[in-house]
Amino acid sequence: MSLGLSPARADARPNPRAARALVIAAIAVTLCGSGAPSPLYSLYQDRWHFDASVLTAIYAAYCAGTLLALCLLGRISDLLGDRRLLLCTGLVAVLIGAVVMAVAQSVPMLLVGRILAGIGTGAAVGPATAALLELDPARDGTRAAVVATVAMTAGGVIGPVVSGIAIQTGAAPTVTPFVLLAVAALVVLIGLWLAPWASAQATPVARRDRVSPKLGALIREAGAPFFVACAGLALTFMVAGTFLGLGPSFARRLVGISNPALAGLTVAVFQVVGGSAQLACRKRPPLKVLLVGVVMLPCGVVIATFAAAIGSAILFGLGTLCTGLGYGACFSGAAALGSRSAPANGRATIVSLTYVAGYTGNLLPVLGIGLLATWFGLFTAMASLAAVATIAGAALAIPIWRLSRA
Repeated sequence: MSLGLSPARADARPNPRAARALVIAAIAVTLCGSGAPSPLYSLYQDRWHFDASVLTAIYAAYCAGTLLALCLLGRISDLLGDRRLLLCTGLVAVLIGAVVMAVAQSVPMLLVGRILAGIGTGAAVGPATAALLELDPARDGTRAAVVATVAMTAGGVIGPVVSGIAIQTGAAPTVTPFVLLAVAALVVLIGLWLAPWASAQATPVARRDRVSPKLGALIREAGAPFFVACAGLALTFMVAGTFLGLGPSFARRLVGISNPALAGLTVAVFQVVGGSAQLACRKRPPLKVLLVGVVMLPCGVVIATFAAAIGSAILFGLGTLCTGLGYGACFSGAAALGSRSAPANGRATIVSLTYVAGYTGNLLPVLGIGLLATWFGLFTAMASLAAVATIAGAALAIPIWRLSRA
């Protein structure tokens, strides 16, 4: 019995390059949905007059949707013969979420749209990362992880850039980015549906043995690198989530960047620098890259916080650059480490679990920082982020250093 999705001829010759390109596009599209609203949050805030806690709740809705999908669907991919089943599910969720955001007339609609976008990311990210490894001619885990993280960053950059351009040009900024996102999701969805796909390149273990290994056994086999990868992603997503959710507000209200498009593009700069760092780190040992990241990430937040204290836009930009470099290094190192630690018979499960840790580290602190911003002001929230990131980075550097010397 075949689990394949494709209506193409059964004897069609599979094209791994085309399949890989579509998987990369699927990752980019789902992550585009993550970053697209970031420059728009201040517009929503001005339109509907809600405070920072509601703003971070809207961002956290995305994280909650992602966690929901990761927890419910993370292990299913390893039991199916075709990774596209969950990839297509994720793209459908992204498409519907984009339509909801395009027509949103209230905060509850924004929450629904963000939850759907998160579900799309959570459904796609684990299977996509596993598929990239299985479609790689050399089965190079490091290369597959780097390609996945670069695709994620590309999507994260494209989203806020498109939204920033829409703001600057006045091209229906709360509608146009999401219409484009919906169209892109539909195109990739159709491509995945039609593309010949070699089921033998998916999860042959699942076809021979429908009994999945126990979760505890998979985690024990992954070992200490898995836990370090989880902690690294949690720290990375905590800082990145705060910048994506509150970065434009920091820029406008603490530093004095009055142009909403320019303030919103700080998110794109953050993502571009992070993506560049990932490209630069793609051939470096993951542990060394992660160690550099956990040092640079808190340093950048401290610099940006000091800039906010003195109202310096230039110093804030430098802090954002440093934070972006640390984010890219942390993300690249942790993702590669998590992927390499994953057993072959539970690859998508372990990858999904690392992202569960990451988005948990994103969700809870971002909500807390939003409450601090509402109760005590944006600067207190930003200073708290700097303090937590510094402590967490110092604590994480110790096991990373020990593993690198083992």
